[in-house]
Amino acid sequence: MGPQVRRPDAVTSATITASLPPGASATDLSTGCTTGSGTVTCTYGAIANGADSAKSFRVPLSLLSLGHVSVTGVRTASAPTDDNAANDTDTATCTVVSIILATCP
Repeated sequence: MGPQVRRPDAVTSATITASLPPGASATDLSTGCTTGSGTVTCTYGAIANGADSAKSFRVPLSLLSLGHVSVTGVRTASAPTDDNAANDTDTATCTVVSIILATCP
């Protein structure tokens, strides 16, 4: 799982904060990402017009993870600022079948 930024216009920097499921923690964070209580925050440098930039992290599974596990990412800052905050949130939902198997779209 991880936040991905796709911009129609260039930015010089961006910050995305992802909310983790209750009780979950994150591991194997990409460079530029930090974790806190229930969140992962990733900072991005310049992103060209129409380009993608992705960072990732892992959410370890437990016996309590069975079912749907969702992570929601929100743009919390960017330069220049985004004048349309209505499209700055996305959620990834995975289905955990067992402690060793999860499927994500």
